[in-house]
This record gives sequence, C-alpha cells and structure tokens, in this order.
Amino acid sequence: MKKNIKYLLCIIIYSCILLNYFFSLILIADAQERVIRVGISTNDFSKLEYWNITVRSAGGLNIIDQCIGNSIIRLNPCSAAKINIKNGFFQIYCNNKLLSKGISGPLLIKSSAKHPIEIVGLKRAGKPAMYRGKLEIVRASSSSNKLSVVNIITLSDYLKGVVPNEIPVSFGLEAVKAQAVAARNYALRPRIKPFPQFDLCDSVQCQVYFGSNTEKQLSNQAVEETKGLFAMYDNDIILALYSSTAGGYTGNYQNAFSDPETKDFPSKSIPYLTARPDNKETPLLNTEKAASKFYKSKPFSYDQESRYYRWHKRWTRSELQQVLRKTLLKQSSTGFIKPKYSSGKWFGKLKDIKVLNRDDSGKIISMQISSNTGKWTVNKELVIRRVFKKLNRAMPSANVVFDLTKDKSGNIAYIDAYGGGFGHGVGMSQYGAGFMSKNNFIFYDILQHYYKGISLGTWPVVLTTGTGTSQIEQEFVVFEQNASLVIKNMEDINNVSVKINGKKLNIKNISDQTSVLVNIENYLKDGINKIIYYAPENEDGGKSIRMHIEVIKAKNE
Repeated sequence: MKKNIKYLLCIIIYSCILLNYFFSLILIADAQERVIRVGISTNDFSKLEYWNITVRSAGGLNIIDQCIGNSIIRLNPCSAAKINIKNGFFQIYCNNKLLSKGISGPLLIKSSAKHPIEIVGLKRAGKPAMYRGKLEIVRASSSSNKLSVVNIITLSDYLKGVVPNEIPVSFGLEAVKAQAVAARNYALRPRIKPFPQFDLCDSVQCQVYFGSNTEKQLSNQAVEETKGLFAMYDNDIILALYSSTAGGYTGNYQNAFSDPETKDFPSKSIPYLTARPDNKETPLLNTEKAASKFYKSKPFSYDQESRYYRWHKRWTRSELQQVLRKTLLKQSSTGFIKPKYSSGKWFGKLKDIKVLNRDDSGKIISMQISSNTGKWTVNKELVIRRVFKKLNRAMPSANVVFDLTKDKSGNIAYIDAYGGGFGHGVGMSQYGAGFMSKNNFIFYDILQHYYKGISLGTWPVVLTTGTGTSQIEQEFVVFEQNASLVIKNMEDINNVSVKINGKKLNIKNISDQTSVLVNIENYLKDGINKIIYYAPENEDGGKSIRMHIEVIKAKNE
C-alpha cells in the first residue's frame, strides 16, 4: 500500500516536472541551446517499448531516480546496467546481481565523463547504438511493466545524428547544409506529434536519428555552419518537409497529406509547400495527357541522378488482382478507401483503373479501381502507393501513369505503371539538393527553390514584461554581415534593447509601429554571432514583443 502511494505521488511529481519542462520551452523560446526528447526504437524500428534495456558507457554511469531527485547507483566505466520493471517499479542489475529494486522512477542516466551512452544490443547502421546527452527510462504508455527509452539531447547534437542518415554526405556540403536547416526545422515543428512522452521518434516516421556513432565530419560541419538558422515564412519557422526524389516537379502539400487533426483530405494548403517544377517551362501536369508525356520521358531535372527519377512497374492481371484483394482490405482501415473493402470479399476480375484527379505535379489525388464485384475510390498518395504493391513493396511514388494492355478478348492482360520520384515529393528533394550542390548552388538557394517565398532566420523569441524572464540568448551564423533585426510589436511597446556581439542596440519610439526592421550590419561578424534579447523595461506588465534575426531575405518571385 505504501509503495502504491509512493508510486502515485511520484507520478504526480513527474507530471509536474514534465509540465514545467514544456512550459519553460514556451517561455524561454530558444535560450542558448534547445533540448529535445527523442524516443529510441528497437532494432527493426517497429516498437518504442522494451521489456528491459542494458546500458553502459566508457565514462561510467550515474543513475538518478527522478522521483526523489537523488543518485541511486554509480557504475564504473564500461560496467553495464540492466533495467526492467516488475510490479510497476524499476529494478537495476549489474552482472546479474540485483543492485536496486522498488524504484518509482523515471530514471535519468548520465555518463559521468561526458562519454556517449551505449544501449547494449541495439544497432544503428550496423554499429553499436551510442547516444550523446542523457537517457531517460520511463514507463511505456501501453503497459506499466514495459519501458521506453528517451534520449534527452541538445538540438545541435541531435542534428549531428540525423543529417548524415537523411542525406549522403557525398551530395556535397551545400546540400548537407540545406538538409541540416530542414532537419532543424522539422525537429521543432514536426507535421504530427503523436508521442506523449517525447518530441520525436528516431525512424522514418519522424527523422532518421542514429546517434553519435554515425556522425560524419562533413555533416557536423554543416550543422555548425548553419547554427541557429531556420527556414521561415511570415516570420515563423516552416514545416520543412522533404523526400528522396521529387521526379522533377514537387507537389502541393494539401494534395499529398491529410489534416493531422481532422484527417480531412485534401487538407489545407500551405503557401510555401506548393507544386514547383525544376524547369519553369514545364506545364501543369494535372491532366492525363500532360502527366503521361512528362513521366514517360526524362526531361532535365535537378533530381535526374536518382535511380527513382523514372521507374516502371508491371503486373499481370491475375497478379494485381491478388495484390489488390490484400491491400484494399488493409488500407481500408485508413479511411481513405470508399467504400471499405470487406474482409472475405472476393475481388474478382479487374475491369479498369481510372485516375479521377491529379495534383499540379501529376501526383494522383484520387483514383477508382473497378472489378466485376465492385468499385473502390482510393485517395491520398501514401494509400495509393501501398495499394499498388509489387513484390510486397509499395510503389515509389504516386506520380504515376497507368497503361492497361488488353488481350484479343478485350480483357486486361497487363498493367504498366510509369512513374517518377520516391516518397511524397513535397518540399525539398534530397537528390535535387545534391545535384544543385554539385552545380554551385548555395544551400539557401536550394532551400528557396523548394520552399516558395521563404527567408532564413533565427527562432523567434517572445519576451513579456513582468514574467521574470529578463533576457534570452541566441547564437546564429551570418553571411557577408548581412542581416536585420525583425520586431513584431503588437502591444504598443515603446522601447526595446538587444546586445549583439557585446554591443548594445536600443530601439526607441516604436509604439506606433506593429512591424519594425532594423539593419544590424555594423554589429555583425562573419560566422557565429551572439545576440541577447532583453525584456522591455518601463512598460506595463503582461505586454509581449516578438523578435528574430533575418539572415537571408525572401526572394521576389
């Protein structure tokens, strides 16, 4: 009974810790270095939960019970700790010897000498999985006797474990820098946030994060040389989607993704995630004729070096019928197949495949599959790709044109799919970025090609008078000492101050201006710069002002 009371008390305490953590992120906005929480998957990335976990570090381990805030175990370098949960409480073993039990947790694991922490038996890119920062061991959301592993890490160190696993460093420094900015954006603004105990997972569902053992010198350089920079639109950081290969024409967000909350499809449009051809002379591909001409040929494209730039799949009728019987049933659970394909229903004889609607990029938005037993409308690119499987693999993209070849009796004999691209094709094409990098494009040129109308700048900070948060610090990179301080003054604040590289800058008499742009060229230096934003003084309590540094202006298109 006492243990149960202690357990419930610790849950309350830890919930308060988490609430304080999340509210502190909102209040301080950026500070010197963001910290994020990453859920660590099993070897096959299928689960984010474990029955037990074993950890060790060359710097030794310090294991802290966060319920009581005290260190409970210290292990020598390379000694391994095995952790599990029994009857709702954590247990810790070393060399099969029980060291501690009845621990309420969660557990915080630190390396005493700033060495990375290894999760024993877990592999990433064929290497032992090693993580900078700290590990937090929490109860899994599905069971009180399972656990989840959370890597608590600075944004910069997180990116160093993401960037080389999302884009080959052989694509060139400028491409890798573009990827670093896009990944930085996505880390703080993911499309969906389905995890209650952490910000992101470590797989393709979020961003591929393999930890410190997969870092590379060039990608670390790219992270450092873009320090503090985000892709921005309308003075806020963007949802920086990217995929392997766009096929020469990126797509509109609303025609590839459903709304993450309402599940409506098509979803709402996003102005910087629009259909953009590599060749401006390319017409809209929203007709069968235009899409067929484009995807059955190989015009110049920035991502033409990808093996998925153009692809072809073929099924016999009987082969595709067997595929569709399985995939229509499985994908009906998504809600994007109408009517639902019923379990046990016989698909019958394939009669027709008809595209109902295409995106400007030629991506299929909606299509109809007909057999002698029924008709089904299939919506959304990922569902379409997973319906048309070949050798148990989804189609590379939904930028596809279908050709039906009939036999002498008028029945379908073969189905050919001619397509371009790999992935959803919205936002930055990684192969396109690689081609542009090799052809002397700068990383911000790459980003501005794929994200319409964006600028580059720092994370916007909000300072409110009378909150106790008197200042916020940021570090950021500039180029050719060209940058501006952007102030959004929606509450008639009159004076505000910043300090840039040790030089104080006072901006006065702005109460009648809702938007202020201040040239700060004379305060900057090439490379990494430091700014301190100060809360407005001599103002009524509760007034807020929003500020950021704009390093690269949006292009006029």
